[in-house]
Amino acid sequence: MLKLLYKDLLRPTKTIRIHLLCWFIFILYELSLLEIISGSTRPAFHYVIYYLFNISLFYIHSQLVLPRITKKFIASLWLIPIFTILELAVYCGIAVVISCLIMLFTSEPIKIEYFNIKFFGITLWRGIYFILYASAYYIFLSYHRKRQAALTKTIENEQLQNELLRAEQDFLRAQINPHLLFNTLSFIKYAAKKKPEEANEAIMRLSSIMGFALENNSQTILVSKELEQVENIIKLNQLRFNHTLHINYITQLHNAQATIIPIIILTLVENTFKHGNLLDKDYPAEIRIESTAEYLTIQTSNLPNYDSNVQSSKTGLANITSRLDQFYKNNYKFTHEIAGNLFKAELVLKLKN
Repeated sequence: MLKLLYKDLLRPTKTIRIHLLCWFIFILYELSLLEIISGSTRPAFHYVIYYLFNISLFYIHSQLVLPRITKKFIASLWLIPIFTILELAVYCGIAVVISCLIMLFTSEPIKIEYFNIKFFGITLWRGIYFILYASAYYIFLSYHRKRQAALTKTIENEQLQNELLRAEQDFLRAQINPHLLFNTLSFIKYAAKKKPEEANEAIMRLSSIMGFALENNSQTILVSKELEQVENIIKLNQLRFNHTLHINYITQLHNAQATIIPIIILTLVENTFKHGNLLDKDYPAEIRIESTAEYLTIQTSNLPNYDSNVQSSKTGLANITSRLDQFYKNNYKFTHEIAGNLFKAELVLKLKN
């Protein structure tokens, strides 16, 4: 019944109905028990008055007295028995007044001997009974309020962490996106001067790449969508070098719904063109993207470009690692190394449902 009386879990109007239902069941139980034990009954208005009186004690103790004297629990613990005794004293006094008023209302003579030890014993027991019941209700209510507050705080902290994580991811993506622009603008300049007929195609492909990189704010995207931009990068660079680049581009997607966080594949491919020597036919670059039902594998290999004018800050690889740590946790493996004459990078992702 205490759970049903817990008002913070319910809307106000529903709370009132639940409280009324609980008290109805409680009163029905007591009256049925009284009928079975003693077989005596009183006029209905007697029960109405006394139960209103006792229920009032319940709410006064649980909603007014205990909340005020337990604000600083340790410091005010000694106040609980004092206030309880005062409540019982007032309760007994009011019980006497109510009994006298009932006698007057029913034209019964007020007899002093009626207010004997038995009367005060029963009255004290009823007062203690409802105070204990109210105390249990207050403890239950306080527990759930603290639990709800802790849950709310936990949710707020998680939301804050998610917002910070998203902000950091957006910052890292903002660092990656300019690479796509700066490493292709040189070709646009070249195409406009040397081959005007190819400038329009270059501009359209660059526009598609930058639109994808800057406007795609979703957390994950289909791998197939990002591969469309990979093809644009390959075509742009082939145009730039007059189709003399040696590159093998292989895709085998057996999972059409495979997703990945944006810009990861583009960054790996962009690094291949930025820091690789793709003009040596004996060492063609290779970009391989494969997916199964559970894993996505991205592999790149290329002959490094040892031109002193092309220096690597490794920002792209560092950003990839940071973003993978944030989103995939331990569900990925990313390695890059010089193996023989080739620089190789491999990323294996465990796909999320």
